[in-house]
This record gives sequence, C-alpha cells and structure tokens, in this order.
Amino acid sequence: ESMDVELFLDYTAEVKPAIDRQLAAYLECRGQGTRLRPYLYDILQGFVARGGKRLRPAMAMLACEAAGADPYLALPSGCAVEFFHAAALIHDDIMDESELRRDQQCAHIIHGVSLAINTGDYALGLVCTIVVQDQGLNDATKIAVLDAIGEMSARTIEGQALDVGWVRDEVYDLTTDDYLAMALGKTGYYSGISPLKIGSLIGGAPAAERVALEEFGRNAAVAFQIQDDLLNIVGNEATVGKDLLNDILESKRTLMVIHCLNEAGPTDVERLHELLRMGHEKEPRHVDEIVALLNRYDSIGYARRLARDLIVEARTHLEDLPNSRARTVLASMADFFLEREL
Repeated sequence: ESMDVELFLDYTAEVKPAIDRQLAAYLECRGQGTRLRPYLYDILQGFVARGGKRLRPAMAMLACEAAGADPYLALPSGCAVEFFHAAALIHDDIMDESELRRDQQCAHIIHGVSLAINTGDYALGLVCTIVVQDQGLNDATKIAVLDAIGEMSARTIEGQALDVGWVRDEVYDLTTDDYLAMALGKTGYYSGISPLKIGSLIGGAPAAERVALEEFGRNAAVAFQIQDDLLNIVGNEATVGKDLLNDILESKRTLMVIHCLNEAGPTDVERLHELLRMGHEKEPRHVDEIVALLNRYDSIGYARRLARDLIVEARTHLEDLPNSRARTVLASMADFFLEREL
C-alpha cells in the first residue's frame, strides 16, 4: 500500500528556506573580503548551495516534532548533519574519481583535489562547532547530540571503508548480509538513524520512542541506498544525469552485483569477475554486458523487492510513536525513498 509522497515533499518545501538560510549563515560572515575566502568558504558555500533536498535537517526536525517539541530547536543540529553530508560527498567524489555531482562538475574537478579535500575537512570541523555553539540546547543535550554525531561519523566511515576496500581487493565472495552491513554504515546512520536520533534527543523523546525512530531510520535508509544503486542502473538519463551507470564503471559491489555473483552459473560468474576487474577501463559495451547479466538473473527485481520489504518494515516501527503530523510525514518520507527518481 502506497501513501501520499506529496506530504513529505510539501514538508521539505515548507522547511527548506529556513534550512538554506541557516546553512548559509554559518559561512557567509567568515573571511569576508579576505584573500582566504575564494579558497575555502566560497567553495563550501557554492557546494552546499547547489541544493539537494535537505532530507537530513528535515528528518531531525520531524523527529523533534514527533517528540512534541518545536522542530526548529533541531534546525542547527540538522544543519550540522548536512555539513557532514557535504564533506562526505566532496571526499567520496575524490575516492570514486567521479566527475559530476548534482549535474555540475565535482568540487575536486572545479577547484583541484587539494582544495576540495581541505574544504571537506573544514565542513567536518564545523559539524561539532555548530552543536557546541547552539544556544537553544542545554549542555547535557549538546553532549548527547555530539555523542550521536561521533557514532554517525565512525559508522559512515566504516561503511565507506568496506565499499572502497571490496573494490580494491577484488572481493567477490559477498552475501546480501555483507551488503546490508556496508550500506547500514555508509548510508544508514547519516541518512536515517542519526538525524532522527538527534532530533528525538533534542525533542526529549522517551527511550522507547527514540528506539522506534532509530529502527525506522535504519530500515528506511538502507532501502534508500538500494534505491540509489537501482537508479544508477535503471534511472532515466534526464534525471540521473551523467552519473548513470557510474557504479558499474567503478565495479561497486552493489546489492544487484552481489546477488548476480551468487545466482549466476559458473560461466557467467567468471565473465562477471572479468568485467568487474576491468574497473574504469570498461567500454560502454562492457557496461551493457554487466547490466544484461543483472537482468538475466533478476538481480534488479531482487533489489527492488528487498527495498520495498525494508520500507514496509520501517513503517511498522512508526506505530510505536504517538499519532502526530510528524509521524504521518515520516511515513510519507518512507514512501518517497522508494518512489523518488533522483
């Protein structure tokens, strides 16, 4: 059963201007008129201003509202997670040798690798500063939020280590559980568990509600990552842009690739190994051949079904929260994660 994704889209449209203003405020006044500005603050401001849907600050605000508190109390901490996201993307694009991000050249292509790494480092430093300097929170809450941010940071980087390490070491003997553990780290915390946990801490939610929100976030965010992988293969070029099929080019161990490695006959497995080993040397025909194998073994259908199951599971956890607009919007967000085109 599908819900109204419009509810969530209306909510993000409603809070986005406030989020954008808040994000800009952290950078606008820094180094104005100095020689430093173009090498750091302008780079980060330019990257953050490219948009994105501001899902993470919105999630923190929704969790805070679900706890019965003013959602805007969670706005600064939500922005802290957004800066973590910006840093992760800037550094991730360098690791993956990507060229495009949100239909523009990646930061490291525009400004060079050195300044891009440095800008990501600044964004990471800003994350804790924002929370420490937030005058709307008492010290005990700040420490709880910082602890959640530390957990988010560690888990995300662990997931990234697996994602990159598996490609480097040509690891093929992976299972669905391996993928889910990697995705839980790489995406599950900073795009689900952590913003919701942070918002519920700020809102003063009781432990049982916090746990329900975290479980919801865990399942929804892993589904979000699977959907991300799917869109990279079956998305339409107009919405996904030049990043289409990038995961295949990079030989990423996506859920579809792992499923195919486990299901395919010996000849096809051998061929898939050969193709994956080619890395960035793949030509378009090699990419097409991999996609054909994924289709032959219904690996794409498998990923779709698993993402849907995770969202159904996620929504059951919302039943442990008191009824509120925020809870309804979170249910709508779960459906958006499956139906989004971008």
